[in-house]
Amino acid sequence: MTLEEYASQINENIFLREFSFARNEFSPAQESELQFSDQVIWLDEFLITFQLKERELSGKHTRQTEEKWFQKKIIGKATKQIRDTLDYLTRYREINITNGRGHVFNVSAASTNKPISVVSYAPHKLLLREYTRKKFHLSSTAGFIHLIPIEDWLGICHTLMTPAEIVEYLGFRQEISLEHEGKVNELPEQALIGQFLYGTLDAEPALAFTKYLQLFVQAYDEADMSHILNRFADRIVRIIEFSPTRRVAEEHRYYDILKELAKLNRNELRLFKFRHDLCIEKCKTNEHTRPYRFTSPRTGCGFVFIVIPKEHTTTTINALQNFTAAHKYDQKLNTCIGISFANDGEYYDVGWCFQEEPWMYDAEMEQRLKEQFPFLEVKEEVIPRYRFAGSEVH
Repeated sequence: MTLEEYASQINENIFLREFSFARNEFSPAQESELQFSDQVIWLDEFLITFQLKERELSGKHTRQTEEKWFQKKIIGKATKQIRDTLDYLTRYREINITNGRGHVFNVSAASTNKPISVVSYAPHKLLLREYTRKKFHLSSTAGFIHLIPIEDWLGICHTLMTPAEIVEYLGFRQEISLEHEGKVNELPEQALIGQFLYGTLDAEPALAFTKYLQLFVQAYDEADMSHILNRFADRIVRIIEFSPTRRVAEEHRYYDILKELAKLNRNELRLFKFRHDLCIEKCKTNEHTRPYRFTSPRTGCGFVFIVIPKEHTTTTINALQNFTAAHKYDQKLNTCIGISFANDGEYYDVGWCFQEEPWMYDAEMEQRLKEQFPFLEVKEEVIPRYRFAGSEVH
């Protein structure tokens, strides 16, 4: 497996095929074909561009040859390619690249002012730690460029699990590297990950933080929704959408839902998964229950989960639309997603509704909610994100 294939596999697993781009050649008008970037992650305001370099195993290798390779290929060529990529973003209005689903998007339309630049590489084992631990390169034109060996990138993705947390970690990594350059370049990546997990973001980096990575309780089963997210496009039949300001191709309509799910951190995914699984159990037993719901203040998106009893399956679409609209209005949200679970006697059908429109006062909705409020009251709660073995939740 080549480095490009390996990196693509990692990125598609975490960031999903919909938001991972590995076919990035484009042809500007009257110009020859250009390479935008080796790998791209694009999820709304999150834009990560990768340059990948792999050391050939054949030939003669010494510490001196590996140092020269690092300086020439990583610090020299790869960072120049990053600069070229960022230049393309400002120079061309149309850069069409293809994601892992085979869908083409114009990445020049990315709504971000701060793209994240990463050079990831597979070095020879003779390359000294003083090089493999170098965390960044600072370019006068491209700014901060992360330097991350591919196995460290795998570790980051495996540990942090969600796109939102990985992007957050890269922001922390940049800030602490700029503030403590000499110190971070002496430390393994695991020390920075441990410090990020423990939450002491303003402290000076130290090897001691590695212990928090070792004590970290991953608890995949509590938040893992990969079986839903990775197969979402294959299983979806129909999406009810109310988004008057958007004009989206039919094959891309499900992206709006998938984006909001991909933006959730593990705490929010725990809330989602718990309600999702609870509704399936209620649906299987045909138990009547009020809708479950929660809202992420961080992303501004609400979620409502509706169980449709067997005797009311003909009302599924109306119920899904109405409960989604009610939760959106009650919580004063611009974006809301509804999920229905309908019992058809032998199986259950899952339906999705996406609503996006600026919140506005609605006298009729106010009166309906006042007369017959369909939900349990919500409560605001700060939920600790990470846990460590032998300690209280942090």
